[in-house]
Amino acid sequence: MNLKQLQKIESKERILNVASRVFKKNGYSATGIDQIMQEAGLTAGAFYAHFKSKTDLLEQTIEHSFNCSRKLLLKDIAHLSAEEKIKTVMNRYASSFHRDLPEKGCIIPSLAAEIYQGTKKSNKIISKHLNMWAGFLTQNLLNEGSETEKKQKALSMISQAVGSVLLSRMVCDTALSDEIINSARLK
Repeated sequence: MNLKQLQKIESKERILNVASRVFKKNGYSATGIDQIMQEAGLTAGAFYAHFKSKTDLLEQTIEHSFNCSRKLLLKDIAHLSAEEKIKTVMNRYASSFHRDLPEKGCIIPSLAAEIYQGTKKSNKIISKHLNMWAGFLTQNLLNEGSETEKKQKALSMISQAVGSVLLSRMVCDTALSDEIINSARLK
């Protein structure tokens, strides 16, 4: 790989990191390409060397964001028991840190409504990653019955965690917000 190719990869990574952060903080519709490129330290004209459109950027940002979130959630858990892995991952997700810093967390609670109205490709990316998350949980739910029952439990846990982050961000009552987040944490 030559220097120019390496620089192009690094630039794209920088754009995806900025887009992920800014989309989660401000929303997809409220964020312009110029803003993202300026924050990435690149010219607006360079955008089209990496992406076909803003929609293409969103789709790639969703994929990128999920990959980053997965790395954070699964960090340093290989040595844990199956039960501890589930508890650690779910409690990292359903946390005040995640609630208070949307730009550093999962893209789903931040952009759920906008992604829902997105493209088939963005919905496929979300489905793929939710299935991966459910697969991780199902694999570690050792004494929970059949594979179907394990997957249902996994999906319920994911729904509760995502919902807790989303709802806890929406209320202005700090005590209620904490209660919502804590309701999804595993003891």
